[in-house]
Amino acid sequence: MSRDNAFVSRPLRVAVELTGSGHHPAAEGAAGTRPINGADYWVDLTADSTDQLDLTSFPPNVVRIRASDLREAQQERARIRAELVADGRDPDGVTVLVDLEVLIAGEARAARKELALLDSALETPRAPVSLQYIGTPVGLAGLIADIQAAGVADGVTLLPLSLPRVLEQLVDGTLPWLEERGLVTSADAVDEALRRFELPLRERVLAS
Repeated sequence: MSRDNAFVSRPLRVAVELTGSGHHPAAEGAAGTRPINGADYWVDLTADSTDQLDLTSFPPNVVRIRASDLREAQQERARIRAELVADGRDPDGVTVLVDLEVLIAGEARAARKELALLDSALETPRAPVSLQYIGTPVGLAGLIADIQAAGVADGVTLLPLSLPRVLEQLVDGTLPWLEERGLVTSADAVDEALRRFELPLRERVLAS
């Protein structure tokens, strides 16, 4: 297998795009949701001092993609890497993140129920804009790890369907699971994301 097509392991990255009360069109005004303080924004929640991801950098060091399934995402990542090689750039210098709609709760049944309630407020059925995961924080963490391990993408941009509960579940459950396995290191940007919803900041355990 040529280097152009082979999966080269890169640090797993987890970003989030925070907008309004969530990405679901019925999230605004729904029970338990509230809008972000300030402008919508995208932020990388994982730390890497040698490779700060910035959507505005030039040349780009991060590319966001959308896909209907994992295979399509993997093919799109391969296409992007091939184009970088053709342009004389190192494909390992660009992080490819796939958008992933998420709605998570302590129990998968609760997450599915919340999505059904949100969907019921719409006049017409809603189709996901990209990959979608409805379930638990740990289940989401496992999916994110698999996406990177299988070369589907270098990480994800999470699109919370409702806020701020999904963000809380992400910070309390998904990121710690990934950290415990040495897959990511949470960035200080996590606290900034929490501040946008006036949520309690993470409790940090100091090394002895």
